[in-house]
Amino acid sequence: MKSILQLENVSEDNNVFRTIFKTKHVRIVYLSLATDNDYCTIIDCYYADRKQVNSESQHCSSRPKMLKSKLFPDDKLLNVISEELDKTFSRVEFVTNESSTLTQAEYIDNWKKSVDHPCRFLILVGDGRTYNGLPSRLRTRLKNKLHRSVYIELAFYKYDKCVVKQCCYYDRKYKRKGVKITPPMLLKYFFPYTKEGIIELINSELFCDFSHILMIQI
Repeated sequence: MKSILQLENVSEDNNVFRTIFKTKHVRIVYLSLATDNDYCTIIDCYYADRKQVNSESQHCSSRPKMLKSKLFPDDKLLNVISEELDKTFSRVEFVTNESSTLTQAEYIDNWKKSVDHPCRFLILVGDGRTYNGLPSRLRTRLKNKLHRSVYIELAFYKYDKCVVKQCCYYDRKYKRKGVKITPPMLLKYFFPYTKEGIIELINSELFCDFSHILMIQI
């Protein structure tokens, strides 16, 4: 069933709108655009399922590579979103509501909180000495929101930090060939060695949505 694209007005800019939506492949996209003289101009567009970053280069790396159109007739907006952003809408609605005063970060957080997130457990197998209540070595195999199987090994480093020792796709075709391919979206290799730090790394870097950790110690 096709949904309605709701473009919400940004405060003090009558011709600037923004929206956030989930693609067919379960990516979360933030999109802002301006309308003028029957044309649309894309102001900003990036995947919002990664942790928000301040660096412009990191921001650019989160932009959908399929998006090529920047300026186009406003009656082509739904076509551009369908063909370049992997989402089909039936029509457009322009909305003015209380969200217009929110900052970009607040707007995205507000959207995420409004979506139901079921309890999802990340199962980790651990061994070795204990640091911060966690074994010094952890490993797991998981399936992310892109339906890719990923194997990851973590280890305590020092100063309450953890390091990604190994991370590779675990899909059948790679296992048969014995090839280890690191997911290109993995940019962080050091992070706080806590349950919260591990979940944040897995969710933001590997496109998962785990809420809790289930530990199996051997």
